[in-house]
Amino acid sequence: MSAPSTTETAPAWPGDRGGHVWPKDREVVAEDGARIRYTVRGPEDGPWMVLCSGYMCPDNFWMYAAPTWMETHRVVVLNYRGVGASTDPRPPGYRALGVSSSDYTVEKFADDVASVLAAEGALDVAVVGHSMGVQVALQTWRTVPHRVAALSLITGPYASPLHTFYGSKLGIYLFPFASLGLQLSPRRVQRLVGLTLRSPIALPLARLIRALGPETPYEGMRPYFEHFDRVDPMVALKIAKGMHRFDAGPWLDEVDVPVQVVVGSEDRFSPPALGERMVEVLPDAELVEIEGGTHGALIEYPDEIARAVSEFLDRRLDRGRATAEVER
Repeated sequence: MSAPSTTETAPAWPGDRGGHVWPKDREVVAEDGARIRYTVRGPEDGPWMVLCSGYMCPDNFWMYAAPTWMETHRVVVLNYRGVGASTDPRPPGYRALGVSSSDYTVEKFADDVASVLAAEGALDVAVVGHSMGVQVALQTWRTVPHRVAALSLITGPYASPLHTFYGSKLGIYLFPFASLGLQLSPRRVQRLVGLTLRSPIALPLARLIRALGPETPYEGMRPYFEHFDRVDPMVALKIAKGMHRFDAGPWLDEVDVPVQVVVGSEDRFSPPALGERMVEVLPDAELVEIEGGTHGALIEYPDEIARAVSEFLDRRLDRGRATAEVER
């Protein structure tokens, strides 16, 4: 397991929430005004890859696996709107009244990805998603199918995770109450969430509720905890609401590129059965199970996942090119 140096520097963007493994040195402006910041790493002549992160994640979950891909691929690492260095479409203002959950839907995040790919002129892209990024990756295929060559979907659901937390739909019923409670809380109470995440109890607590496992390194989660403390809690809530609206289920069987589905055997947020269901419905998909992996398998077993993704892309995309050659 190896990680890039986090001492790299780039000019700070105004309002940057930090939490970066790779400083963001490029920008594209979305149609609604959100400024999407990103970087591109790897050989200039390498095939394209874009990394779609999870909920409120800057780029920490890619810390250990992505350097392997950057040896051979041209890898795009971006922040969605409202995350890391990227801006909101408008100033959120007091209690984020200046924005709404419709500004932060999975479709909007996929638009952000599509804008970056268009700015770079990227085609035949391998779209790799983790957690909520699985939904973003699927929607990116739907938004710009001409740019997508393959999908690798890592420990994430194809619809709102509220349907699948701990193998039940309890989240659907609890979320409205939790949401209302946060909205009605005084600002100082809202800030306690960030303070808790920055405290020494954050990782043990995540392990206790089985969101992460004993193999999760603190150094891999530190940028996430620090970033979350700089996020407006009301914006985070609106992002959660926007994510809750998404469901790729009705069109999964239309996905026409090779798909790899990676599950963790101990994942309680996106249980393995969910990945098995995706493989059953997707026209061309294969399953990889990481034994002992939780929802954080990407930083618990990065070498295994990096190798599995690389082998999948080498095998399936080479096969696709060979088939095209024969057909011509």
